Amino acid sequence: MSYINTEARLRTALITLILDEYSLLETVHLPLPASERVIANQLAWRLRTEYERSWDVDVEYNRVGHGSTVKAGRASQPDPATRPVDISIHHRGLSGRNDNLMVVELKTHGVEDLDAEVARLRKTQQHYDYQHAVLLDLGITRNKETEGPPVLLRPSWLWLPGTRSLSPVFDDDSAAQLSVDGWQARKGRTAALRAAQKPGLD
Repeated sequence: MSYINTEARLRTALITLILDEYSLLETVHLPLPASERVIANQLAWRLRTEYERSWDVDVEYNRVGHGSTVKAGRASQPDPATRPVDISIHHRGLSGRNDNLMVVELKTHGVEDLDAEVARLRKTQQHYDYQHAVLLDLGITRNKETEGPPVLLRPSWLWLPGTRSLSPVFDDDSAAQLSVDGWQARKGRTAALRAAQKPGLD
């Protein structure tokens, strides 16, 4: 599948994630934030609708005999390629380029060590012969304005082999509008829930 096609599908999934799950994304800067794994799972669900059912979309997939279900920081891994990435689109149990479409490593609010993340992602891509690999940062920041959405999202990504820097997924105006739209959709759902919970009037 072409890079342009794959990029477009990931962009669409990302838009629906922001619109549908803003309430989850806005917790990132709270004392008890949603984990990257939970957010990756929601993105994976949206990617599922972008691909034919023949493709498997998995979060932190553990390849039998090659991977570990333990993420970095909880246990050491001798080979970075064996630590599962956040999202894999592939055919389970099969190997080779035709059966391994894309891997996505997700960050929520910045990449601490870009070189290390890119090196690990590249090694995973090469090890399993994935067609595409992308490092995706949602770029979630607190909104300093007193009005408007509590957090702003400015997603950026780096596609391998690509450059050594992240590029914006959307232009600034589009990203800002997506944050507002997600926030307003969340408020609308909350209001509808509250209205449904009110006891009926006699």
